[in-house]
Amino acid sequence: MILYILFFLSILFYSFFSYSLVDPNLVLSSNATYWSFQNWMWSTFFENGKLMAYTYFFLITTLFIIYFNILEKLRTNKTVIKNIFKNKYIFLFLIIILPLLFSYNALSHDVFNYIFNSRMIVEYGADPYVSVALDFPDDLWTRFMHNTHTPAPYGKGWTYLSLVPYLLGFGKFTLSLLSFRVWSLLSVFLLYFSLQHLSKSLLKRSLNLYELGLVFFNPLLLIETISNYHNDLWMMVPAVFGVSFLVRSMGKKGSDNKDKMRLLIISIFLLIISISIKLASLALIPIWLLAIGLDNISERFSQKLAVKFKLKSEMFKNIFEKFITSFWNKFQNYIPDFAALLMLLPLFTARSQQFLPWYVLWVFVWIPFIKIKLFRNLIIIFTISSSLRYLPWLANNMDFSSQIITNQKYITWLIPTVFLFTNLRKLKR
Repeated sequence: MILYILFFLSILFYSFFSYSLVDPNLVLSSNATYWSFQNWMWSTFFENGKLMAYTYFFLITTLFIIYFNILEKLRTNKTVIKNIFKNKYIFLFLIIILPLLFSYNALSHDVFNYIFNSRMIVEYGADPYVSVALDFPDDLWTRFMHNTHTPAPYGKGWTYLSLVPYLLGFGKFTLSLLSFRVWSLLSVFLLYFSLQHLSKSLLKRSLNLYELGLVFFNPLLLIETISNYHNDLWMMVPAVFGVSFLVRSMGKKGSDNKDKMRLLIISIFLLIISISIKLASLALIPIWLLAIGLDNISERFSQKLAVKFKLKSEMFKNIFEKFITSFWNKFQNYIPDFAALLMLLPLFTARSQQFLPWYVLWVFVWIPFIKIKLFRNLIIIFTISSSLRYLPWLANNMDFSSQIITNQKYITWLIPTVFLFTNLRKLKR
């Protein structure tokens, strides 16, 4: 229990620290106690970049050390969660992350764009893909936005989804922030259900506590999703569900053709939803092409090959189908490895700035199923290096420059490169 208490305290300290980066134009509350605390945080940290960087480094390092110790403790725990609403581990998880629900989005201003894009639609009847925040200079909600000059960069799926928490905010800024926080937490729980669904499709069982701990105790996922409000899990949840339904559809044969087609259509629909939120999940299309291609070969070409080579068609068809089925059964165990590798590719693009920290979640969510141990460990190392990517920016008093971006890339890539080089040398020996 001591590890969980330390994890809670570290998250609590991070949540306090997050208020050192509140934009000076943003007044979250006029309460005297809060205002005194906020001014102290500004005077202590806001103009002292190096202190912020040292503090952040200490907190992130502590969180990851505790994370690895928790995993070591859970490694032999095969307990599965049967009822999420009546489970002590879920209750423990909620207590641990509770401080993040009241933290400030210190490392990202994206949530302000989520809110204002919804505001454009509801309050102004404007199209956020045509209009920009600068078109509404009299709106006080633009004062603390950092990206006011470009249209909405996300898919329409996310824009429509974000209308729900905005409407639940009833036009009040603080209430909207809280509503989006709950929306972010909801994406975490939906990820849990999607991973369990995929586990039952692939492994024919539920994930155990160690496998769940790999994902849900990771500091990067907790901070970037809950504290910083990023919407990447909303993209990945339908993608994971989609892969799960695809696997189930490929398991249907013969008289189950109608059920097979229904599952396949559901999987494609879920992939389309994921793409509509962020285009990055287009990278997963090869998984569907391979599955449909194998099925098509099995059904259509076995008969033609049998005729061509003058074989008994039914016998050849059965042999061919068994071969395809055997290949798929072996391949499907590595679908998460393939999916993680495919979702790694968009991170090399200029648009992603070579690994913005929260983009690593596209790869990380597959980690409970990844068979290749070195690849799995490398992804975890990337969550560490991505979390530390903020250090040059903090040390430079939250100002960007070409040198700061270069330094961020060094941090992001150098740590995993050293890890990979060291482990490859061990394998060679």
